[in-house]
Amino acid sequence: MAGDAEAGKGMIRVAGRADAKGEAGVESDAGAPSSDDLELVRRARGGDRDAMERLMALYYPRVLATAFRLCDFDRGAAEEAAQEAMLSVFRRIGQFEERSAFSTWLYRIVVNTCLMERRKRKRRFSLLRWWPTENSNAAEGSGETEGGFAWSGTSSAAAVAHMGLQRDVLRALRSLSERQRTVFVLKVFEEMTLQEIAEVSGMALGTVKTHLVRAMQTMRRQLRDYGGDR
Repeated sequence: MAGDAEAGKGMIRVAGRADAKGEAGVESDAGAPSSDDLELVRRARGGDRDAMERLMALYYPRVLATAFRLCDFDRGAAEEAAQEAMLSVFRRIGQFEERSAFSTWLYRIVVNTCLMERRKRKRRFSLLRWWPTENSNAAEGSGETEGGFAWSGTSSAAAVAHMGLQRDVLRALRSLSERQRTVFVLKVFEEMTLQEIAEVSGMALGTVKTHLVRAMQTMRRQLRDYGGDR
């Protein structure tokens, strides 16, 4: 069992290195699969380590991007959640029975792992940590903002304005309830259908619709200075 866990961690490290694109790589969906490779999934289910490693490399970039959005845009939390989710996939791949798309099964694990990570960190830290401090101001001067995300070209007025928009979007997202943010992220960033979101999150379809409407209303209200209330 310990050997399998170490093998899984090794695969995750390989997938992570394959996605090493700098800070901006966190929010990139490049390389995300357009459809399930059932043959690859079936081979992995049968114990094929090479197939499992290829699955890890295929899905890890998008899993990490989703984790970043669901984990308060905290790079450390996102990486921890993404690795834990992929390790769980490695351990449980034999339980996948093809009753749903592999991506749906995987994202259910990712969402649950991210929510647990957020709750754990929420208990550990005060919400005051999100407000600017001397350290965060220093980070901004070096091209970094909250969550360890780097913005390029901060010397130009246009880039500074863009950085302000990005920061306001992050703060608006953080103001959403846990369920509202989950639904919003899966719909807007992952482009899932409402039915897919219901399957991944375990919420009823009507509940998904309600949370999405409320999330959109909140985002428009908080970003009205950018035309969000039009």
